[in-house]
Amino acid sequence: MELWVKIDGEKRKYQGSFKAVMEKLVEEGKGKKVELLSFHAPQKERRRLKRELRAHGKDLLKTASYMARWFYQIEERRLRRRIKELKKKAKRLSKGELVYDPKKLEQIKQLEQSLERVRERIKQLVV
Repeated sequence: MELWVKIDGEKRKYQGSFKAVMEKLVEEGKGKKVELLSFHAPQKERRRLKRELRAHGKDLLKTASYMARWFYQIEERRLRRRIKELKKKAKRLSKGELVYDPKKLEQIKQLEQSLERVRERIKQLVV
């Protein structure tokens, strides 16, 4: 995606994935006047951006914030689902206690740390 915007009178170009462009726009445009000049993207991304712009009253900063959070929420759901799957694979002892495979336990800890980083990022993207 390629996005041309005017932030407080200064023209800027953002280029990269849809997620990266929306993130950069939110970071650099917080508290400033942001105006959309033009954008080039695949059809699916163009339609989504136009739909979200209409939904947010043509406010580009709110739209970018919403879209960036939306991408992170997808990642958050994916991580939670993966953690849940790993916890289901726990071995049960005859006493009724749960015992986890040490490798799976380590994977769960890493995924939980990733999940925490994603949640922090979502909080930062609120406009």
